[in-house]
Amino acid sequence: MTDEPLDTSSREGADEERSEKKWTPDYERFEGWVDEAQREARRRPARPLLRMVALLVVIICLGLSASQPGGIKAVLMGTDHPRTPLPVGISGGPVPEWSEETVRAAVEQVKPRAAQCLEGWSAVAMNQEGQVVVEVVLTPDGPEEAALYDQVGTTPTPVAECLGAAIGSVSWPLPKERQALPFPIVGG
Repeated sequence: MTDEPLDTSSREGADEERSEKKWTPDYERFEGWVDEAQREARRRPARPLLRMVALLVVIICLGLSASQPGGIKAVLMGTDHPRTPLPVGISGGPVPEWSEETVRAAVEQVKPRAAQCLEGWSAVAMNQEGQVVVEVVLTPDGPEEAALYDQVGTTPTPVAECLGAAIGSVSWPLPKERQALPFPIVGG
């Protein structure tokens, strides 16, 4: 036996080449890259049939949404409420702090005034729950807009102005960011 060191440089070079090939993903073929990552993570590879089913579901959903814009949304979320914009004023006076109690108090002040606006209007429509719903959008600067929901016909101008005045007659609490507040004025 000799005390000479073994020449391992040729072996080290071959090992480095093998390890480079093993860890370098094949960017030209994406599937191999994904499969390699799954093997490294010790996951089962995806089943081709499940991939095909997922692709078919995506194609069907895209086809339905293209043929019926808003149809998928209506199925998932229900139909949109038709909105009639109302002119809204801003009440002067002290602004209450934003809390559930102050919002409820403002709504309770608005309800009887707004209900009086609907008394002479025979074409008023109720929603499925038997309510007439209005919405007020509050911002840090005050009421931004208001709307009457679910009215399929035209809302008479005097009724819209009366509802806007009723909503604007109350000092609304002001939120830190924009908040939409729907509430029933009749039934509920």
